[in-house]
Amino acid sequence: MAQRVATEYKKLVLELSTWQLQSFIEMFQCAEFETEVRVYDNGEKEIVLFDREKEIPLSFKLIGNMYTFEGRYTIRDAKLANQMRQAVRRFKGDAVVYRVYPTYTMIYHYKEGKVMKIIERKGDSETLVFEYRDTVGDLQRLYEAQGAEDQIAWLRVHIDQLLDFRNQRQAAHLPTEEVDRQLATLSHQLFVLEA
Repeated sequence: MAQRVATEYKKLVLELSTWQLQSFIEMFQCAEFETEVRVYDNGEKEIVLFDREKEIPLSFKLIGNMYTFEGRYTIRDAKLANQMRQAVRRFKGDAVVYRVYPTYTMIYHYKEGKVMKIIERKGDSETLVFEYRDTVGDLQRLYEAQGAEDQIAWLRVHIDQLLDFRNQRQAAHLPTEEVDRQLATLSHQLFVLEA
């Protein structure tokens, strides 16, 4: 199995409450990673993780009552990279992560902590490995959609009105060709929707 060279977070977005931020810090401390917390006058906090003696500062800005981090960085230590992956999942982060190997790169797209897409990149070619599809949710939304039923009801009412209008014109011995063309068009649309 190929040895990972690095994990590059091209984009990471985390939004944490005060309690979640403390839990985030403890998650790394409990796993025995060296951390440092810096608190600034404006209430913002910087969590510093150490990756092979190199600092990775994560600056959390205080927006309302939430701490928000948005940034990019590279992790060389595989255990630290795994811990960060778990943190992204646990705290429902959004991220684009490049897991770099000697001959290829795996690109992971996270949304709300879930892997949405995995792409393998070798040189200039990319291969889709995985893409999340909410099939059950799509079927539920389709089942709940009333658009087609509403359109069928509207077409039936409109056809009934045109038939009444055609009968009135026929009784008055007036031409009905235009009404017949409209009825043919609407009848075809109704047939398609009911099929």
